[in-house]
Amino acid sequence: MAEILELEKHRRKLAAKKGFLAWARRFAEPFGGETCLKDLSDKTLEVLIRGGEESTMLLYDFIMGIKGLGGGPRFHHLENNAKMAVMDVTLFLLDQLRFQAMHRLGWIDDYPTFHIPLVELADGASTRFATLRGSVPQLFSGHPLYEEYKNAFEGDRSSVVRKLIPAAIVAFQDKTGNR
Repeated sequence: MAEILELEKHRRKLAAKKGFLAWARRFAEPFGGETCLKDLSDKTLEVLIRGGEESTMLLYDFIMGIKGLGGGPRFHHLENNAKMAVMDVTLFLLDQLRFQAMHRLGWIDDYPTFHIPLVELADGASTRFATLRGSVPQLFSGHPLYEEYKNAFEGDRSSVVRKLIPAAIVAFQDKTGNR
């Protein structure tokens, strides 16, 4: 059993090295196999949550690197199934990154994905973490829209949180001074 754990740790380290290559160049920060959402600097998080070409390419680079598909620029040359898989993981990670920003703003409660290594999140997005794909963290009870959230039908609460994402991006950019 110890050998299996060591092999998994080694595999994650190699995947992280490939996946974080572009991030290390872009952000000049250390990343590794144990790097979680909660470990990202505000500067890094702010760039990744924006959406747009730069953040999308950084996410493609990360995902394709850990899955052994090459770098982000090769995305457009992938087979359609591989392209769709990368895009699905990208959207999942983008949600988790934005939830982390909302958490740092004090808008949402802690969430399990904040403490899972990014390599594991990306690698297991369609399998191990598939149940988290449609779920969202709970709105913090101190948030101004908490009453609306609390009074919403349970199935509609996720839309209350998701509607806050554009405002959260702006607020996080203001917090980091990048707007």
